[in-house]
Amino acid sequence: MTCPNCRTPMTPYEAERLYGRGAIALDLCRSCLSAWFDDKELLQISPAAAIRLLGEFAKDDAGRRVPIDPALACPRCDHALVETHDRQRNTRFWYHRCPRGHGRFMTSYQFLRAKDFVRPLSEAEMTELRQHIRQINCANCGAAVDIERDAICGFCRTPVAIVDPEQVRKVLEQQRQAEQAEEMGAKPVRQAQGRPDPTLPLTLALERLRAERVWAVTPAASRQPAVLDLFFGNATDPIAGGLRVLSRLLGG
Repeated sequence: MTCPNCRTPMTPYEAERLYGRGAIALDLCRSCLSAWFDDKELLQISPAAAIRLLGEFAKDDAGRRVPIDPALACPRCDHALVETHDRQRNTRFWYHRCPRGHGRFMTSYQFLRAKDFVRPLSEAEMTELRQHIRQINCANCGAAVDIERDAICGFCRTPVAIVDPEQVRKVLEQQRQAEQAEEMGAKPVRQAQGRPDPTLPLTLALERLRAERVWAVTPAASRQPAVLDLFFGNATDPIAGGLRVLSRLLGG
């Protein structure tokens, strides 16, 4: 399959389906950090598989985000993709879909947003950030964002956002509980105590993450503002640093 955005070959990627019901064959573009989801695949990917997919986007040999082509076409039928806005629980996100139902094209940021793994910076965090940084790269399209003038990308209108490790843990825990309820039905929760907790690796990783924030220091060894800690050592890219840390700590 050819990427609808940058026209390079996409790589088949196997992801675990919800509730262990087999695997999903996704298509990843490692050149512009995007993915194609056939039909309902986005809704069927398991939380653990979603976390592993974050690691794919954060690998050292991964490409870079590029502006979205305004003339995206479905890789299955070649019809023009339609920009679509959606909502899952309280999270609003968007993507480009095939009008014939063949699937959805998403950038890595749009996937993160759909899975509630990122959050916009608050007004207070933006105020603090402006005291130390003048420009960052857009988390969605990679364009330069002059944060002294605005808190959103002038090209794709994406707000300045960061990977939220605590929200990643929260989402996994919610999914774990839902899977237990699905499998056990009316059985008491205590019967599942022997089951491995899929959120444990992430919980341990977050504890290590808090300890390892000592990287975020200046050459003079003075502590950086808390908002810069959320960039995890990459002051120009609000997403890449967080993804690489989570990937490394989770063994990616």
